[in-house]
Amino acid sequence: MSAMQGNEQLWERGAGPEANGVPLADWWRRAAAAVIDMAVLWIPVVFATHSMGRLGRTVIALAVGIVYFSLLNGGARGQTLGKMVWSIRVRAADTGGPLGPARAAVRYIVPATLASLIPILGLFVWLTDGLWPLWDRRRQALHDKVAGSVVVAAA
Repeated sequence: MSAMQGNEQLWERGAGPEANGVPLADWWRRAAAAVIDMAVLWIPVVFATHSMGRLGRTVIALAVGIVYFSLLNGGARGQTLGKMVWSIRVRAADTGGPLGPARAAVRYIVPATLASLIPILGLFVWLTDGLWPLWDRRRQALHDKVAGSVVVAAA
């Protein structure tokens, strides 16, 4: 008689962590979505602001990023273009509903401001923030904790 019962399989994983009954997004999906969002958002901004000084580029980049991430992550779908591609979305950690534009703006502003205004330390904080979901029980980055958000599967 087999040690496995029913249709169990050795390679099946247990249920992953959830938020409000929805599976949390894998770190690699979040990272891949961020790469897409960086390409969609920052490549045009770099070309449009290439003749400006550092302060002008920083202000324009922060403003464009705030609008993009606030409206898309804070909207009803909770998805930027990168998140749409990878079928993940941002949700309020407490309710599971839409995050809202204000909290989505905070979620973006915290790491973006540190990374752009503090040259070397900001890069370290930005990298730490991006890697944080790898060891966090709720797979939250530091900016998710500040904004009270989670990233979940969109399916």
